[in-house]
Amino acid sequence: MTARPAACPACRESRLVTALRVGAVEVRRCVGCGLGRTVPTPAEADGRERFVGDPAYFRDAMAQPKDQWWHRFNRAPLALLEAAGAPPGLRLLDVGCNVGYLVAAARERGFRAHGLDGSAAAVAAGRAALGVELQAGRIETAAVARASQDVVVLNHVLEHLPEPRAVLDAAHGWLTPGGWLVIGLPNFASPIARWAGTRWAGLVLDQHIWHFTPGALSRMVASAGFVRIRWRTCMLAYAPRGLAGWAKWLVRLGLEPLGAADNLLLVARRAPASRTSVP
Repeated sequence: MTARPAACPACRESRLVTALRVGAVEVRRCVGCGLGRTVPTPAEADGRERFVGDPAYFRDAMAQPKDQWWHRFNRAPLALLEAAGAPPGLRLLDVGCNVGYLVAAARERGFRAHGLDGSAAAVAAGRAALGVELQAGRIETAAVARASQDVVVLNHVLEHLPEPRAVLDAAHGWLTPGGWLVIGLPNFASPIARWAGTRWAGLVLDQHIWHFTPGALSRMVASAGFVRIRWRTCMLAYAPRGLAGWAKWLVRLGLEPLGAADNLLLVARRAPASRTSVP
């Protein structure tokens, strides 16, 4: 007997189509909400990236000059959070913080920010170089007290993890009623993702399990007890070179106000009442 495919974790649809194929690897897209899944599950997902335990990798990365496009990647989620009305002084936890650049940026903006990452090497490098408060540990075993945070940030984290809904459940528990959730991830529905196909920078098939669309993310966030209040798109980190590079940059920039760029950002709040299902 052939096993039925697992239901989509965002909309519970079971019908999938093959959207992309690279050798023996496929991205299967849900026909209901567009959520993609890498099959088979990549070996380097879920905190198993080859560099995760290498202190030299993080030290070397931090020694490289960072251009304005890279800094924008870390500051864009905070800018959207502020635009949604979050005041400075809130307790902010950046989950999957890497070396803590977003934590440092949040502190500059007045948030009481700290970070959590599964790589002890990344945490040690960030503490030493940036002087920020970082904690090493996995999400499912992290020592974060219930209702202890005002803001939880998941910037390019959910796509790496086998159970994104479980991560949202954890964030829900960590937040105070009315607390803020900030999510950033590649936008699988962007025209850039469609045009570039297997060459799209946001695909990363050796690390990304999930490929989110705005609809899929909104459904999953709502089912976890959050109310979406604001979202936008911006371009993924892109440093143009030459005339062709600048032409592509202008196209990417033009997609941002249309909600069609390839980096999806969402701000939601923990609903003060009991969880509700998606209609």
